[in-house]
Amino acid sequence: MVATEYKNIILAGPSGSLGAPLLQGLLSSLQFTVSALVRSSSTAIPYLRTLPNLYLITISDSYPYSDLVAAFQGQDVVVSALTTLVASDQVRFIDAAIEGGVKRFVASEYGLNNANPKAQGLNSVFGGKGKVQEYLRKKEREGLTWSSITCGMWISWSMQHKFLGLRPAEKHMIFWDDGKGLFSATTLDNTVRAVINSLLLPSERTANRSLFIQDFATSQAELLAAIEKISGEKWSVETVDSEAIIHDANKRLAEGDKSATWVLIETGFVTGRYGGNLAEEGPIENELLDLQPVSLEDVVREGLETFKRTGYT
Repeated sequence: MVATEYKNIILAGPSGSLGAPLLQGLLSSLQFTVSALVRSSSTAIPYLRTLPNLYLITISDSYPYSDLVAAFQGQDVVVSALTTLVASDQVRFIDAAIEGGVKRFVASEYGLNNANPKAQGLNSVFGGKGKVQEYLRKKEREGLTWSSITCGMWISWSMQHKFLGLRPAEKHMIFWDDGKGLFSATTLDNTVRAVINSLLLPSERTANRSLFIQDFATSQAELLAAIEKISGEKWSVETVDSEAIIHDANKRLAEGDKSATWVLIETGFVTGRYGGNLAEEGPIENELLDLQPVSLEDVVREGLETFKRTGYT
């Protein structure tokens, strides 16, 4: 894999669940000059200032457009790791990247296929990310190339955040329907590797594409079986009806409860009906991006060990 024309990289969102390991990966690769764009109120700033070879750029929490343009000038690539609920704000970042002369914009996808119409209709987050893709396609004529990494779900992260129905502290699992809906899963390590390697490949091999990756496809039922096998412990199981969950979440949203969005995001993954099984959505690009094979049992074992150290976060 050879270096391309990309040298100067700026990472937006360098301290989140993906942003932090992605920043470390970019710095450790020794292939790029790395800057980090961080909100001025971020509590991560003192730590980020300790990192060698990192150019730190602070910006008002409202991300003023003129400040974004200034931050992006001289950068070859903007990598977005903005958190899920602000991903639709990327449109302003895209416009600023074009004005700043950026060559490549890596959009914040990192989940299921947000171009899937069923996903876009399920909740505003998937819909917003889908609109970002549509916007990027329109902007190709202005000379900006783009890419995104679509990786399914992170199982270790899900254990720590009570996602995918997982409740490891209580040794409890919540199945949506029969628990057999298939969804893709990838480790954070392979997600980071995919982003970095996509920028080291010749540009034309990754330009203007959503790159699908997965370590494997699994289901809640298969995941629970692996957990019980590795831990030697039996978990209790609760079953919920996915259609009832969707109806209730939409009712809560209509009443102003924005936390219901997370329920719809979770439903999008675990049911297997909304673009979460990536092998059904398009080609899997693990080989192109030189990703290391990982098994379900390896991931579950690492996830359980991590949860013992951290608990819920």
